[in-house]
Amino acid sequence: MKKGFSLIFLLVIVLTVGVGAFTTVKFFAGAGRPTTDITPTPGVEQGATVRPTEQQKQQVSSVPLPTEEDIIRTFFNLINEKRIPEAIAMMNNNAVGDDSTKQTWGVHFDAIKSINVMSIEPSMKESWSQDKHSYKVTLEAYVSSEAANAPIPYYGWGDNPNIRWITLIKEGDFWKIAELATGP
Repeated sequence: MKKGFSLIFLLVIVLTVGVGAFTTVKFFAGAGRPTTDITPTPGVEQGATVRPTEQQKQQVSSVPLPTEEDIIRTFFNLINEKRIPEAIAMMNNNAVGDDSTKQTWGVHFDAIKSINVMSIEPSMKESWSQDKHSYKVTLEAYVSSEAANAPIPYYGWGDNPNIRWITLIKEGDFWKIAELATGP
């Protein structure tokens, strides 16, 4: 009985290994082959190189840029995630001109424990230009208690909801935060 059992056990192992090896070889042999479209393209000779049309190239290369509201949300999300240098990089050079100003913004933003955008609405549209827009942004912000003794208590983020007027300036193809103000 032991000899019969051992033989069956050995056969099962050999069959399992064989099937596994066969499946692996089949899988990897198929993975190396390029896939081809077997449906012939009308007017194109089989084996010929097909180049994309100008319209197809434009569709592939045109990735939509973020909207102005996306820029504002991303800015505050970066602050919320404590990615302060990245948030500051979204600001216009006039807003963060030198290292001292960048450091000041960094201290203010670092004091924020959490910040969430509640709403964004266009503001003062009559004064918009092609390269300058402003938005009224309602935020919920919680600031470190250590900021209570700052020159401006809580760096001005002590109340909820916090209302800020954000001015965006277009630089090239991208919008940057130019102003972050408590009034229009």
